[in-house]
Amino acid sequence: MASADQTRWPFEREESRDEQTGARVIRLTGAPGINHPLYYLTNSFTADGRSLVFASDRAGKMDLYRVGLNDGAIQRLTDVHGLQPFSGNVVGDDVYFSTTGQIHRLGAQDLVDRVLVDRPGCDFGEITVSGDGQWLASLITRGQAAGLLVARTDGTAARVILEGAHALYHPQFHPCDPTRLIYSADPPDPRIWTARTDGSGDHCVYRNRPDEWFVHETFLGRDDRLIVVHWHLGLCTVDLRDGTLELLTGLSAWHIASSRDGTLIVCDTHLPDVGLCLIDPSSGAHAVLCQSRASSQGWQWHQPLPLTAAGAAPGWATMVEQASGETAYGPQHTHPHPSFSPDGRWVSFTSDRSGSPQVYVVEVPRMGDDRAA
Repeated sequence: MASADQTRWPFEREESRDEQTGARVIRLTGAPGINHPLYYLTNSFTADGRSLVFASDRAGKMDLYRVGLNDGAIQRLTDVHGLQPFSGNVVGDDVYFSTTGQIHRLGAQDLVDRVLVDRPGCDFGEITVSGDGQWLASLITRGQAAGLLVARTDGTAARVILEGAHALYHPQFHPCDPTRLIYSADPPDPRIWTARTDGSGDHCVYRNRPDEWFVHETFLGRDDRLIVVHWHLGLCTVDLRDGTLELLTGLSAWHIASSRDGTLIVCDTHLPDVGLCLIDPSSGAHAVLCQSRASSQGWQWHQPLPLTAAGAAPGWATMVEQASGETAYGPQHTHPHPSFSPDGRWVSFTSDRSGSPQVYVVEVPRMGDDRAA
């Protein structure tokens, strides 16, 4: 156990109104370098809704920081090496995150860092935590071998499931069932899978065709419906129980997140980028929330199919790798990655509109506001 650095940083907060919608937008960081909220499939906001946890390399390496939404006060939370900057997840009074070979739980109040999992030579992805707070899960990789690590949040037990089964990532606990996970697979496998936390019951939820490029699936609120982007064609729902697929909207949605009560979806958009949008899942109606003005870099998003899919342009993957060193995705800190606060009042996002990635929040309009979906 170790206590984190208590360093506080100068005020960087700046408030404005979106030129198109009038939404209240707050830039919470302004330091040079890379600053971004945690991954959009996890939670960046503290339990009291007054602060946001973000990753930044402002001190020469990636660490986690906390910033107040109202006062703009910035506090450094970690001083670690090998932080996976998109791994964090704020759950209650704890911040879960991963470093090379380890998964940590940091007390948000006392800033005591406890190592829950120690697997030398392994790497971990973002951390998902079960609704009852008893379990966590993460992608675990060692070399080319991948699986899902499932562990107790008190650090007393850990196991690896589905090792070598697929190229898998982005595990997410069912909001109401701590024994069930969904996860993603790469082509040529179908995209959306589910399994029990003991590894049993592993099966594909919906067997998408090679020309159906699905990305960024997540739960809609607390029920058995998933939302998933059908790239270039719109946003769909998939029933976890029977795999029924329905088109919700033809909007050019990209990264998607649901409010906890399932009454709203937020997304960024790409090709064309019309801004961050709110979507009503009961009707598919949408409204622009604000402009992100992020650069949204990444070679593959201009293509109709993923790099490894049947029918992708011959030689295209090789061309991209030689030109940029990238194969599957562009720099994540240039993507907006919008996500709701637990109370649904705010949406966090990243934008490099100023020349470097910074942390923003935008206030969600109340129902009845002209900007509400």
